[in-house]
Amino acid sequence: MRTGVTVAWSVGVIAVIAAVGVGAVMLATSVASSAAPSVATESTPDPTPSPTAPLDEEAAMMAELGDGYQYLGHGTSIPKNAIAGCPESGYIFLGSDGDEPPHAEHLGADLVDLGPRDYAEGAVGFDEQGRIATYTVAPGDVETVIGERFCLYNGIALGMLNRYKGGDAIQPGDVLTLNADLVTDWVSPYPEG
Repeated sequence: MRTGVTVAWSVGVIAVIAAVGVGAVMLATSVASSAAPSVATESTPDPTPSPTAPLDEEAAMMAELGDGYQYLGHGTSIPKNAIAGCPESGYIFLGSDGDEPPHAEHLGADLVDLGPRDYAEGAVGFDEQGRIATYTVAPGDVETVIGERFCLYNGIALGMLNRYKGGDAIQPGDVLTLNADLVTDWVSPYPEG
């Protein structure tokens, strides 16, 4: 059936060309491309994000990761029960979304002190509301273990939160801010460029 339609259509185009002249070739070509039988193609998503895109991204991320993860915001998901002894974990977000300036933000669960341990034996400081705020580094302390002590999934970010450049180690007596929400003027220790 399609072959008959295509042949009849082609004969009609040739007749138009013969009757009207070569100028009609462009018109016939345009008509041919819009009148040709269409083949089903997969539709592609609209490149313009919808107002609900962040929710869609969260839902897609969580569908891919499964129930073993928790979504914290800013495109960040972490494993549930990632740190032994912590019912939930917190996360230090350092960055920006879109055109906003870079900032520090605490995501997820509040800080909890699981107590001193090897490589995290320093003293804890509290804010006016009695929440964990700072940590005084003891000899031999390590950022990741300090993070684990306070249920911070990415304790390695403590150095950057406190403006240490890569390779600059924390030192005994240094006072680290643990709660990223308390660092309202955070600037990356690395200049842009």
